[in-house]
Amino acid sequence: MTPSIKMRLLLWVIGGTAGLLAVFAFVVYGVMYRSLVSGFDAVLASTARTIVSSVEQNEEKIKAEIDERELPEFHRAKRPDFFQLWREDGSILARSTSLKEADLELFGALLNPVFRAVRRKELSRGKSAIRGALLNPVFRAVRLPNGRAGRAIGIVFVPKVDEEAKGPAQPQKVTLVLARETAALDSDISFLRWLLTGATGGTIILALLVGTMIVRQGLKPLDALAARIAAIRQDDLSTRIPVDRMPAEVAPVAQRLNELLRRLEEAFRRERSFTADVAHELRTPLAGIRSTLEVTLTRPRVGGEYQQAMEECLDIVRHTQAMVNNLLALAHLEGGQTILHPDALPLGEMVDSTWRPFADSVRARGITVESQVPADLTCIADRNTLLMILTNVFANAEQYTNDGGRITVTARRAGESVDLMVENTGSLLSEEDARHVFERFWRGDVSRTDTGSHFGLGLALVQRAVTSLGGTVAARVDGGTFMVQLSLPAAPAS
Repeated sequence: MTPSIKMRLLLWVIGGTAGLLAVFAFVVYGVMYRSLVSGFDAVLASTARTIVSSVEQNEEKIKAEIDERELPEFHRAKRPDFFQLWREDGSILARSTSLKEADLELFGALLNPVFRAVRRKELSRGKSAIRGALLNPVFRAVRLPNGRAGRAIGIVFVPKVDEEAKGPAQPQKVTLVLARETAALDSDISFLRWLLTGATGGTIILALLVGTMIVRQGLKPLDALAARIAAIRQDDLSTRIPVDRMPAEVAPVAQRLNELLRRLEEAFRRERSFTADVAHELRTPLAGIRSTLEVTLTRPRVGGEYQQAMEECLDIVRHTQAMVNNLLALAHLEGGQTILHPDALPLGEMVDSTWRPFADSVRARGITVESQVPADLTCIADRNTLLMILTNVFANAEQYTNDGGRITVTARRAGESVDLMVENTGSLLSEEDARHVFERFWRGDVSRTDTGSHFGLGLALVQRAVTSLGGTVAARVDGGTFMVQLSLPAAPAS
């Protein structure tokens, strides 16, 4: 199940906040940890310098004059410090009384010959040798003789030479290990860890509460939009959603919804009109059939009269069936159910063959027909669909041309398309009427006195069929002349 927008926003906000807080807490913890450990190590290094300064070499002898009374941290009862000095041969030079019988551990790095090697230049520097030796102290966590956790510093140094020595002495190296309990440091680090963890967790919880309120407040326009949509009744699609006070992010959604409502309202209006038109169109032929049959059955008649009544009913059925066929063809085109087979077709030949069924009727009414379609003009279309288009256009022209009028058919190539113009005189339509001729069941005869003979579906079918072929169709009226212009894709020039 897809989570809601509210849940997704909360997850992203809380996830982002938690990630940032975790990184911030990690950085702060790292900095503070390094600061606390560095401060602890600085104290160890300071005490180590004091002890190193108390070691002297007199000729071949090394002595350590360390007064623990000046260093109370080595003889206090609780949590004392520890130190131990080793000569170069590994013998113990001095040790703190706090060690009692125990020994401190020599680090692995202090036993490394490379580390223990002191530069020759430093051996001849006298007092500066002490400073040079402290440049590379080693710090590590250790277990103290009393079993507590501690931290130690290890130094390999060359003691200073006694100024009262009678002769030059061979420099010797001394190793110092100084250790101190880290209970206070561990307590501070633990407190820092819990403080950052608690602060981060509390901030995340607070961010969750605040984020929930912010997201709920921010999504109120969507809730209001949903309420307005829910209030729209299916029998009244004229309602529109106001967008004046909506946020910029929600306003386009409301505008698209208003456009959808407008299209739905128009579609429902057309559906209702279509239903009424179909009922009206079917009522007339059914009424004609019924009245013919009722009149015929009012009394016994001779065989010829029955045959005449049957022929009238058959004529009405043919007209009704033609309307139904047009409706089915229109539905198939609109539903994309018509399979098209585009091909290069000679337009002049198609126009001539389609016009033949109308020739006798036009000639009987004294209508002049003029066709100016080049024989070599070809277009890309489906043959059956193009025949249906031309049949309906010619039928419309033949039906609405005045007696003794004129029908003109012209065609020409215009770039990548072929334009076919069909004009007929005797039109009573206005420019405004010409905009509705492609609507289903629309006729210029508002009173529908010609119901049963004209259905108002021909040009609607033409428009949909031309569109399916990738073309366009337009209609206009000029001085009593009605013109239909078809534009179809042209065949490539050979």
